[in-house]
Amino acid sequence: MKTFNTILFTTLLGMGLLTSFQSYAQTAPNPQTPISTPTDLDVGTINSDATTVTVIDDAVLFYNPATSGPSVTLTASIDDGNGNVFDSYQWYLVLEDGTENIVTGQTTANLPLTQLAPGYHKYRVYGLVANDGGTVTCQSEEYQDLILFVLSPLDITTTVTLNGNPQGYCANDVPSTPINLSVSNITADYSSNTNGYSNPSGNDFEVAYNWYAVLDGGAANPIDLGTTVNNYDVSITDPGTYTFYVEVEYVVKVDGGTRDYVTYVGEVEDGTGNPLEVTITPVPGAPSISVGGILE
Repeated sequence: MKTFNTILFTTLLGMGLLTSFQSYAQTAPNPQTPISTPTDLDVGTINSDATTVTVIDDAVLFYNPATSGPSVTLTASIDDGNGNVFDSYQWYLVLEDGTENIVTGQTTANLPLTQLAPGYHKYRVYGLVANDGGTVTCQSEEYQDLILFVLSPLDITTTVTLNGNPQGYCANDVPSTPINLSVSNITADYSSNTNGYSNPSGNDFEVAYNWYAVLDGGAANPIDLGTTVNNYDVSITDPGTYTFYVEVEYVVKVDGGTRDYVTYVGEVEDGTGNPLEVTITPVPGAPSISVGGILE
């Protein structure tokens, strides 16, 4: 579980009720496309009197289906930077329309979060101070928000353009206008996120591509086709029957390591729901001639 050490920006204003204060200066999150960096997603911390975010790269998270989403702990500062030490805290989940939903039972500096759905999440914290008797008497009017974004698993749609070719050719006769495989659409699913934010579409993200062929069902040993753009012209010359797939990864967060769930696979289909098969026929050798049926 990751921990964000955020800085709480507060001003303590005398005696007051423990109620939250709305500020309408903020405009975040405001994603800018194409999305290739956390800055484009507008994630990180933002103070109550600010209109721009201080970007935090780790505020972009991968979604792991096995855990129903990532876990993370947000940590508020122990004071406001002006000598006022907080005795407790009040955390809120902030919706797109500005509604503050209190996070019940969370009054310490740490806010653990689990199973975050794909899309935007904004959390807000206020600092509270107590008198000498231990009674909370003062809440910060100002606050700081932290905006997170959880990357949705991607659904890849591929398209086959035969260019007038049959689904196969002779090994020494690659078509001059080859069969073309392409990624025609990338979608992201945010249906489980109820925060109300307008999340970017899958096509709004820059992604990295890698195309593979599988020879005669040998899925354990895919052939890297060395193509890193969104389409591939079939130009294989080794005989056999091949199927194809493309791997797609987000560029905005590339430290996936060995986690297989950060790579999204689109199998190339033939239009009928079955894998596209392209058969390359070996070049036959010369026929031999014999003499027979002689009449003299």
